[in-house]
Amino acid sequence: MSPTPQRIEIPRFPGGKRLAVTTSWDDGHVYDRWIVEVFNDLGLKGTFNLNSGTLSRTGIRPEATEGPLDVAEVAALFAGHEVAVHTVTHPCLDRLDPAQIVTEVQEDRRALEALVGYPVRGMVYPCGAYDARVIDVLRMLGIVYSRTVESGITHFPPAEPLSWGATMHVISTSPAPVPERWEAVYSNPWASGVFFVWGHSYEFADDRPAIRRLFTPLAGKPDVWYCTNIELFDYEAARQRLVIAVNKATVYNPSAISVTISVDGTLSEAGPGVTRVG
Repeated sequence: MSPTPQRIEIPRFPGGKRLAVTTSWDDGHVYDRWIVEVFNDLGLKGTFNLNSGTLSRTGIRPEATEGPLDVAEVAALFAGHEVAVHTVTHPCLDRLDPAQIVTEVQEDRRALEALVGYPVRGMVYPCGAYDARVIDVLRMLGIVYSRTVESGITHFPPAEPLSWGATMHVISTSPAPVPERWEAVYSNPWASGVFFVWGHSYEFADDRPAIRRLFTPLAGKPDVWYCTNIELFDYEAARQRLVIAVNKATVYNPSAISVTISVDGTLSEAGPGVTRVG
């Protein structure tokens, strides 16, 4: 019989990864194709926040190099990434009454779910505009998180998922550009948490190669989890639901997501259901 473990810990990220990298891209522009191409090559992931009311509806992928994406390309383009709510028509939500907020969010969600085939649960505020009243409506609607345009917040999970700030905007140079900010975090062996970049793909309209220059330094790190926004929240929810028996002989995972555990310093996986330790 295996000895009883002295300690069972639940690392922050899958596989005991030290850091997580996630990104968020707004508005659903054809330049999103560039982001996806680079990210698929580098092994990074993105969350793409779409306004369903402004998407093209020709039924074919447009060859145009300007303007919105077409509904026909959304599912295939963003496979392996995340599609999230950005409202139907991109209004400043803090200027709307609750009924209009519900319509903008729910109808965007309904339209996007019809395109991608899965529940759409994340969101970004149009104009970065929100207040406590907007948050109350989103909570009622079951939105898991909503990103703001505020930067500098790197801890996870956020105290309020419906006012979730990122680390930095993609073209910001204050206090440093993306690669330098990343290096400062990654080179610190004590650093942990989430490195979260947001932006718009059209900001690279005049310098497409900059996408690869900015993000290549972030890629390929063995101790980094590359994930979408919703994957962060789903994994955290699974972590929080894990039940460790008092005698440390078993771990019960009621979620559908496998969760990494550390048993006296040795990593293993607690899959859905009961896992016997040792």
